[in-house]
Amino acid sequence: MKKLRFYSVILLLTFLAVPMLQSCLGDADDTSNGTLFTIGTIKVIEDKEYYFNLDDGEKMYPSDTTYIHNYTVNDDQRVFIHFLPLEESIPGYKYNVKLIQIEDILTKDIIPLTEETADSIGNDRINVVELWITGNYLNIEHQFFHNNNSSKKHMLNLVVNQTEQASASEDDYLTLEFRHNAYDDEPRTLGWGVVSFRLKEIANQLVGKKGLKIIVNTIYDGKQTYTVDLKK
Repeated sequence: MKKLRFYSVILLLTFLAVPMLQSCLGDADDTSNGTLFTIGTIKVIEDKEYYFNLDDGEKMYPSDTTYIHNYTVNDDQRVFIHFLPLEESIPGYKYNVKLIQIEDILTKDIIPLTEETADSIGNDRINVVELWITGNYLNIEHQFFHNNNSSKKHMLNLVVNQTEQASASEDDYLTLEFRHNAYDDEPRTLGWGVVSFRLKEIANQLVGKKGLKIIVNTIYDGKQTYTVDLKK
């Protein structure tokens, strides 16, 4: 499983902006030993059958879904996948797994930032840990401070700045801004999460571009610009 990227369950539980624990284990279940975590996109085959396109390009088939209850499968939904690897191989798939839990990743469209929407979109401080493109999504691993109250939601957006204060795009890169509205939440605890943005809204603007420049108002270093190249 070397190609898979794994995430710590401790970090996942600190993030409040993603719907958490969509499918849960019973109190008597103990599957924590050996459980792995990765990110992928659900692809529906037919009816209730589905598989995952992983961010490394490989396919994962969930042949055992015993633990998955009350989870609605939607095609192209970005998800955290909690699983146990199985030894039996499935033709056409790199990995065969027993699913332990599925959690939806916050997935949004890229939107315009105008003079009228600037206040509601906000520009509170947020850190970018990593950016990567997979399929038609830009994914941003990030950190922000919150008060550890699950009822207090934050808003994240990736925007095309159409105001007079917008930074000019370079010839080879399209400039976007990663925006955070904390809604005056108290900054007590540093949380972690991943958000995915659909690139289809800016597909025409990406023609002939090498990639994206993402402007972020970071927690400690102020305004920073991150570069992510498009896959060739």
